[in-house]
Amino acid sequence: MAKEKSIKLLMYYLQKLKTFFFSKDILSFLLFLAISAGFWYIHALGKERERTINIPIRYVGVPMNINFTNSPPTEISLNVKDQGLRLFDYSNENILPLTIDVGRNFLQNGEILISSEQLKAQILHYLKPTTTVLEIRPTSILLKYEKLSVKIVPIVLNSKIELMHQYMFSDSIELEPTKLSVYGPRQVLDTLKSIQTVPLILNNVNDTCFYFCKLKTNKLLKYSILKTRVGLSVEQFTERTVQIPINTINCPESFSIRTFPAFVSVTYNVGLSHFNSLNSSDIQVYVDYNDLKSNESAKQTLKIKNNTKHISNIRIKPSEAEFILEQK
Repeated sequence: MAKEKSIKLLMYYLQKLKTFFFSKDILSFLLFLAISAGFWYIHALGKERERTINIPIRYVGVPMNINFTNSPPTEISLNVKDQGLRLFDYSNENILPLTIDVGRNFLQNGEILISSEQLKAQILHYLKPTTTVLEIRPTSILLKYEKLSVKIVPIVLNSKIELMHQYMFSDSIELEPTKLSVYGPRQVLDTLKSIQTVPLILNNVNDTCFYFCKLKTNKLLKYSILKTRVGLSVEQFTERTVQIPINTINCPESFSIRTFPAFVSVTYNVGLSHFNSLNSSDIQVYVDYNDLKSNESAKQTLKIKNNTKHISNIRIKPSEAEFILEQK
């Protein structure tokens, strides 16, 4: 019973509030209050006001062989005065970086001073004509720098690439570019041999593809490029078997070597695009005279030399051959 009375009492007061706020007098009062606030706000925007603006700084024209030894300011703080409405244009969303070009100022003394007059001249071009600058912080900018040495070094790909079953590289992995210019202290560059890429890890590659691979950075060094293009030529392979003669090497002119058999069967993996392009010099099967001199047996293990990048996994049969060393 008490609960029902409380609900009725609450509904009664809510109805009273609704009647009060939605009466004609209250609505008229709120309307005139909103209009008055709007006129006051517009009037206030027309008055001059002060504001602090933080403008980011962007340094341009810095050669690769120049390194700042101090920490140049990354923003400049301005205390300005203008009409309130105009100051809205300097909101954080509309502020563009102040560009300072230092490209022609790198001499031998190791310092560049951007004076208060130079700084103010650049800032005035940045601001509206009606805006008055009251204070600039910092008042000037001092850039301290050193000139770096340069060295051209090769790029080394750091990779772990696994091809899908029955696929192989049809050509060497290509980098573009293969070298870069590195800027840094002479004592660091003297020991620098190459620049590695960040690891490139790929699995189940089954087609020709290209990647942009970033270079490993070093806080002491500056690079002329930050990444290299990696090209992978991949295709399906098949097996091929051919008959190849056994050659001899390092044999004096006064001797001759005869092998039995004279030919061997060579099986290898080859990409489909190079299946019919094997040259006689691509695969060499041979015996070395220097090995025969110390061989007490009549048989010699055959050696294989692969002179092309288009084939892999070479197997020969037989793997040994009998030989006769004859004097001419």
